[in-house]
Amino acid sequence: MGVKFGEIDAEQILDNEYRIGVLEAFVEWILSNNSAFVGSLTSEAVGQMRDQVVRRLQQKYPKSGIALREE
Repeated sequence: MGVKFGEIDAEQILDNEYRIGVLEAFVEWILSNNSAFVGSLTSEAVGQMRDQVVRRLQQKYPKSGIALREE
């Protein structure tokens, strides 16, 4: 049995960190090499993506109290 932080396994955290790093590199490349895409990316679309991710996390970790904070 691995170390857990609430409902989240420490091994899963490391896997997530790796995946996020790879995704960040892809997104940075896409944004710097595709001006047509960047022009069509609205703040509303970004907000919808964030909401969708939060809903998935809430389903995966229902006891964690995950919510999107307004900044």
